[in-house]
Parts: sequence; structure tokens; C-alpha cells
Amino acid sequence: MFKALFQYSFLQHAVISAALASIVCGIIGTIVVEKKLVMMSGGIAHAAFGGIGMGYFLGFEPIIGALIFSVLSAVGVVKIKKSTNTDADTITGMFWSFGMALGILFISFTPGYPPDMSSYLFGDI
Repeated sequence: MFKALFQYSFLQHAVISAALASIVCGIIGTIVVEKKLVMMSGGIAHAAFGGIGMGYFLGFEPIIGALIFSVLSAVGVVKIKKSTNTDADTITGMFWSFGMALGILFISFTPGYPPDMSSYLFGDI
């Protein structure tokens, strides 16, 4: 059964890519957990949803908006952390919820039929 699956080149490429990604993610994941940056990575990723919504609302590429929001969120967390005595996880949680809420608002105010956001929210291979 498995031999028949590997006759297709796209499946061979997918298996090789998955194997390489699992090795890299395992190494990076260990570093992220050791340095206690788990909340930071999730918060920045979810704050990017505000940029996706902004991209749809203003009519430009949503990934560019996500990049802008991600960088601004990371810089914002660091700036607020340095200027206050607040824990980084608390600040990250604020950016997380703010970015998600802003993304929902932008999408709801976008004229016309709303785009399918499931690939941005849940991923797409």
C-alpha cells in the first residue's frame, strides 16, 4: 500500500519536506521552550491576524499586513517590557487579543463578500 503512494513525485516531496520540517521544528521548539518564549510566538502569530484583516480592508496583500503587524507587535512588546515592570507574557497576551479583535473588525468592515479566513486561521498546506 505504501509503495503505491510513493510512486507520485509530489508525495515524495511532501514526505521529504515533512521530515525536514519535523527535524527543524524539534530543534527550534526546544530552544523556544527553554527560553520561555512560547507565549511570545503564539501571541505574535495571532496578532498578525490584525494585519491580514487590514490588508483585506485596505485592498493590499494580506501577508504584507501580517508581516507589518508581527514586527510592530514584537517591537511593541519589547518597548513596553523595557519601560514598565510588566511581565512579557502579559503584554504579549494584550497584543494577541488586540490583533485578533482588530482583524475581525477589519474583515467585518470590508465591503462585499467576506473572504474565507480559514486558511489564515488554521493553516493550509
